[in-house]
Amino acid sequence: MPDLTFVTPVFEAELALLDLQARSFARHVPPGTHVVVLDNTRRGIRDVAALRARYGPHEAHVRVLRPADVTALPLTSGWRSQQVLKLAVAHLVETPHYVALDAKNHVVAPPDEHFFVAADGRPRVRAYAYTAHTLRPSLERVCRYLGLDPAPHVARFAATTTPFTLERATVLDLLADVEASAGRPFAQEFVAHDLTEFFLYAGWVARRDGTLERAMELTDDANPIVWPRTATVEGVRAVIASADGLPVMGLHRDAVPRLSQQAAAELAALWARRGILDDEQEGRALIAHLQSRHARERRRRQLRDAPARARNVLRRVTSRQH
Repeated sequence: MPDLTFVTPVFEAELALLDLQARSFARHVPPGTHVVVLDNTRRGIRDVAALRARYGPHEAHVRVLRPADVTALPLTSGWRSQQVLKLAVAHLVETPHYVALDAKNHVVAPPDEHFFVAADGRPRVRAYAYTAHTLRPSLERVCRYLGLDPAPHVARFAATTTPFTLERATVLDLLADVEASAGRPFAQEFVAHDLTEFFLYAGWVARRDGTLERAMELTDDANPIVWPRTATVEGVRAVIASADGLPVMGLHRDAVPRLSQQAAAELAALWARRGILDDEQEGRALIAHLQSRHARERRRRQLRDAPARARNVLRRVTSRQH
């Protein structure tokens, strides 16, 4: 596998999922890999040393950074700030490419040498249609921000889900270009225009090159994630089946409270079978822990993000009036 850095932002509700991800790295990711955890919790991760130890052979290559270590963030929601951080962290990455993850992702098999970066050095990125996609307005907004006609890009464009491989030099050029054009820090510009990190990266590449394919190998690879809508027994089984032959799958935090005991057992069995957790009982206990904390952590997050959401609404209303 090429020299890579994996970058994962995390907040309170996802710490147990980050622990699962760390243990999956210890089991399936080749030694020597670099890891950056973007600690977006309110008070900071309590035991950073224990978290690093969960990464096993990667422990010495794990950096845990607070947002202020990466960039100055304006008032915004946690979700939006994590998008900013995934790009701004390029200043601190030391490898030619880095893979943006979310805490929901975990590694279930050793990655193929060219799963994240193609043999010719291009990042491998999933792509699909946005014709009827809920994120079509976001794609169109980013295209217009970049001065691109959205129409040619709606039929097939880079995905917005993780894992997403980025070329560090391209991200740095993007950050510098946005700041030079806007005349203000990247984070402020990103938030002010309600941009989306992977759309912005891919759109900037499309504007620079006239195409995505020169800088990316676009793939139709499945992205097996248990979303809230697939958190049934049948849905979980289908996601597990679609993960066969792929190194990464995911469990979204909002799918967790919808998992029945049987659905949870399917995931626990997979984690034990792939050597991520010691046994199925540990997996079931993990899901039970996540379920017990979900509602409380969600309320905390909503309260924490309330001022930023109110400011965003005011900004949108003001922009429409002008």
